Amino acid sequence: MRKFLALLLVLVLATTAVAHPGKLDKNGGHYDKETGEYHYHKGPNALETLEIRRNTVYKAKIERVVDGDTAIVSFLFDDGKKYQKERVRFLGVDTPETVHPNKPVQYYGKEASDFTKSQLTDKIVWLQTDVGAYDRYNRMLAYVWLKEPSEKDLDDEKAIRANMFNAKLLLEGYAQLMTVQPNSRYSNLFVHFQREAREQNKGLWGKEPE
Repeated sequence: MRKFLALLLVLVLATTAVAHPGKLDKNGGHYDKETGEYHYHKGPNALETLEIRRNTVYKAKIERVVDGDTAIVSFLFDDGKKYQKERVRFLGVDTPETVHPNKPVQYYGKEASDFTKSQLTDKIVWLQTDVGAYDRYNRMLAYVWLKEPSEKDLDDEKAIRANMFNAKLLLEGYAQLMTVQPNSRYSNLFVHFQREAREQNKGLWGKEPE
């Protein structure tokens, strides 16, 4: 019986070695040696929490939209199972307030919140970090992609216009530019997006508050 159990253990370890090439890091994942992509694995070596890295893209599911520029998300494993939750503040943009405890609902705030809810609720997204992963309120900071971006997409204006939600908020006039250093990867591009929306009288640029 002991010999059988020992043989079974060897087989399990061998199978694990194939399923998880290379040593899993402290986040319970590893970089694929062939593609260079990072993967998480749910298993005995995976941690319960995830350390957010700078300049990294994470797959997540929108659990709840808080307002126009904030949402609650759950990170996802490769198999689609949920990992941990984070409150995410969208980088580079600022929509009018709707849920601030000390401020009234601001002009065009409801429209911005409704737009974000219509676009993101229950959706799978990809969260791209910049230099700083969190703000002083312990919210994760990220650019939100509606489609998984390739390395080329991350610096391609056409892809950013089409698939980055932060950019859509600016282009459609639901948000204004807000750059908080050191998170400025797209600040120059976002300036052009805001100017474009303003010149076309889109969203909050289109009418005077009553």
